[in-house]
Amino acid sequence: MTQPSDFETPPGQAESKKSFPIILWIIGGLGCGCFGLIILGIIAAIALPSFLNQANKARQAEARNNVHSMVRGQQAYHIEKGTFSKSIEELGLGIRPETENYRYQIVPQAGNKSVMITAQAKDALLKSYTGAVFTTKKGQEVATVSGICETMTPSTTPPAMPKFTANQSSPVECPPGSQPLNR
Repeated sequence: MTQPSDFETPPGQAESKKSFPIILWIIGGLGCGCFGLIILGIIAAIALPSFLNQANKARQAEARNNVHSMVRGQQAYHIEKGTFSKSIEELGLGIRPETENYRYQIVPQAGNKSVMITAQAKDALLKSYTGAVFTTKKGQEVATVSGICETMTPSTTPPAMPKFTANQSSPVECPPGSQPLNR
């Protein structure tokens, strides 16, 4: 019968010595993985609201641009025809009355001295817009002035019809809960 030398391990102990470091590696890896997931979660919690805010700003830019185009289109239409257009299609700007994010509408006002253009948000996280074009008389000449108002907070209701003022620096006054859109 041979005796085990000092360098040999008995048959039952060899496996337990080899598996011990593997278990440490597994536990350590799981710990690092969990720590990594926690870090990713924190980064996502910080970055996600900023990303969503940027996405909403891009959607709102669609409405601002479309209302601005329709306001300018109404001014040109009035110069050419002496009246305001009653429909988006009649303006001929290629703007659809409804998109994924907004519903657009032209609302003629009594007396044909003004017209209101609205962009109603479909999503409660988006702002809504109202544009207005007013006619004014300067001597014998008829001119138009315009303004666009945006809700101060996200809303699916566009601002009410703005008021015309005689103030040269700000001829359009936005209703409460909205602010002028600077262009």
